[in-house]
Amino acid sequence: MGPKISVRRFSVWWPKANSPPRRPPVFSRTTPPPPDLGKSPASPTLPGRFGPSPGPDPARDLTLRVSGYSLTVLLDPALAAPTLSASEEGQLTLRHAPDGWHVTRRQSPEKNLNFGSLRAILTVPFTPNFVHAGVEGGNLTLPTLSGDLSAEVSGGNLTMQDAHALHATVNGGNLNGGTLGGPAYATVNGGNLTLAGSVALTASVNGGNLRWAGVLGSGDHRVEVNAGNATLHLGAGSSVTLNAELTMGSFRADFPTQRSGSFLTTYHTGQIGGGDAHLHCRVTAGGLKVVTA
Repeated sequence: MGPKISVRRFSVWWPKANSPPRRPPVFSRTTPPPPDLGKSPASPTLPGRFGPSPGPDPARDLTLRVSGYSLTVLLDPALAAPTLSASEEGQLTLRHAPDGWHVTRRQSPEKNLNFGSLRAILTVPFTPNFVHAGVEGGNLTLPTLSGDLSAEVSGGNLTMQDAHALHATVNGGNLNGGTLGGPAYATVNGGNLTLAGSVALTASVNGGNLRWAGVLGSGDHRVEVNAGNATLHLGAGSSVTLNAELTMGSFRADFPTQRSGSFLTTYHTGQIGGGDAHLHCRVTAGGLKVVTA
């Protein structure tokens, strides 16, 4: 017999002639695919120094679909099973499946006259492991995770605390994250992604904004910006060799760098510490800022 599910209601107030020979591109146009978040490799296969992701745990994995409402996930170890409280009855469902706990909306927000007024709290008696989240107009707030977050934000806001790793796509919306013990894979297509820290980074920004901070000490890390902006803050202890290629773009760094290239396409190199990690950047009609303070 499956775990008991409790749902209750609560009230809320709530590139020419004379140009130098072109250098080999510093950013491979074939970005390595993100890891399968549902698998736990025997050893780390991604850049940087970090352990493998934990394996899936159906008892603690969450799949959350937020469309036109606000959902907050809280931790209460005193509970026997997850509970879902909502400001309106009959709008949301909580169910347990072979791949974990699912929260979904019963009807589309277009049919809901009180669009955006629905608010809910999912309280769980465990630290969530893997979380698969989709936000389409609404707000999702997550606590610290023991596993990875796989998220797609298409209008709306997702706020998370810490996690092991992040695989995120932002299509018009906002994702704000804490510190990761492992890698960040991010695609920003017109939106904003802010991440407080990670030890590995692979990102593509297409008409959006990426603000990332972290300590890089080994491995290869890649950032591509197309008509967008990326600000990378390399924290104390970073050991990085920077190679950046810009075409009709802007570049700024607060540490010594060397510039070469033509008027349209320039190349920038620099080093922090021993230069053990390699940060490859390509910017086309966008902006790149790499700072240490």
